[in-house]
Amino acid sequence: MTLVATLSRNPIFEKLVGDDETDIEALTAYALYKKHKREWARDIEAQTGHLPTQEQNVAFFKVVGTTDQLERYRKDARDILLAYADQMVDAARPAIEARAIEGRIEAASQRIEASTSFWTNVKSGIVSTLINTAVLLLLAVGIRLLGIDLLSAYQALGVAN
Repeated sequence: MTLVATLSRNPIFEKLVGDDETDIEALTAYALYKKHKREWARDIEAQTGHLPTQEQNVAFFKVVGTTDQLERYRKDARDILLAYADQMVDAARPAIEARAIEGRIEAASQRIEASTSFWTNVKSGIVSTLINTAVLLLLAVGIRLLGIDLLSAYQALGVAN
């Protein structure tokens, strides 16, 4: 009898895993069954001095092959896999957070580099102030040369009202 034929005839394997041998939860449930069976066999050997007989194996299959017990194996498998997933997430969390922070810093750095620098803004402010002052001086000189007295004109506006 080949190993594949032996496995395909194992009723617990068929009930837990069936045809989908990629189902991690089902395979973990089957591993829990095998662990249970191994512990049971060790207990029998410790009590009797020999491994379980074929009749004892069949009795074990009948007891653990109930729908309720198979569901317990599945539930325990889910719990184990969820605990493992939580551990993996907790272990990866610092690296994920560090990458997220690095990403934020990199994005902020790129925005700063894309915007004008502080000194460029200072230079622009000085140049615009100088241009504004020059325009006002030219306007004041032009008005004076034309003989327009803005203060008298302003006062005249106040009297008219």
